[in-house]
Amino acid sequence: MHMFIIVSATGAAGFLASFVMLKAGVGSMCVRYPLAVGIAYLVFLALLRIWLSGCAMFDDSQVGPVDALQAVDALADASHAAASDVPSVEAGGATGGEALGALDMDEFLFIVIAVAALCAGFLVCLYVVWTAPALLAEVLVDGIVMCRVYKRLRINAQSYWLFGALRRTWFPVFLVALFFALAGFAMQQIVQDAKSIGPVISYIADKVR
Repeated sequence: MHMFIIVSATGAAGFLASFVMLKAGVGSMCVRYPLAVGIAYLVFLALLRIWLSGCAMFDDSQVGPVDALQAVDALADASHAAASDVPSVEAGGATGGEALGALDMDEFLFIVIAVAALCAGFLVCLYVVWTAPALLAEVLVDGIVMCRVYKRLRINAQSYWLFGALRRTWFPVFLVALFFALAGFAMQQIVQDAKSIGPVISYIADKVR
């Protein structure tokens, strides 16, 4: 439940950032989309920190070692449950060869690139959501167990959790930003003056109608 709220708020922050940048004059989708992903990632890390604070990660009087291990076990069980609940995808559907014949070769190529990049980006997002319980478990361990160990050594470990979160998430976020930038570039090759995905969809729909 916690990770669902965090991921939902992160996605909303990304959409809001893209909308604000569009209103501010950033019309290039290949620039705006990866920037929105970066802003959403910063919001994600901030929400993780708030979650840790809410769980009293660094308060010895509220969280004990047994509680920490129980929480990690619960998150690990949630991770295994999420892995077993991944739905299967069946291929099907009719081809649109006749409709796509109305598009020239360059347009068709950029449509394929845009669709493939968007699908790849969303698949990476789904992977992050799928592995979210494991991420929370690791952050929980970094926030409690390692912090306690470092405190015994009189080392400041308040931000140790951040390194674990970055280690697990920076590459998927990089891939999402890369795929969305590629999709934005391809869509603006289809409709040169497009500033969002809406005009591109309308243009393709008119061509294949």
